[in-house]
Amino acid sequence: MTTMQVNAELYRAMGEIADDKVLMEKVLAFVKSLIQKQKKARKNDDDKRLDAALAKFSSDWGGDGTPLEVADELRQGVVNNRTVEEW
Repeated sequence: MTTMQVNAELYRAMGEIADDKVLMEKVLAFVKSLIQKQKKARKNDDDKRLDAALAKFSSDWGGDGTPLEVADELRQGVVNNRTVEEW
């Protein structure tokens, strides 16, 4: 099913319950819960990818901690001594 077909089906189904306030509130609550679950799933996926990427290089950096700890140590060790002259 295409996105447009899914949207059309959703609106048809919503039209059937549009006059029932209780059902509409339940649908709204369910949709909001789906959005929250999707956000959490994306964050977990991003965290897993970051951990995997850092794990590949943490042993090369000579760190004894977790990959995230090694990355934090590297970030803290960076110093910007650059000066910007005004024109």
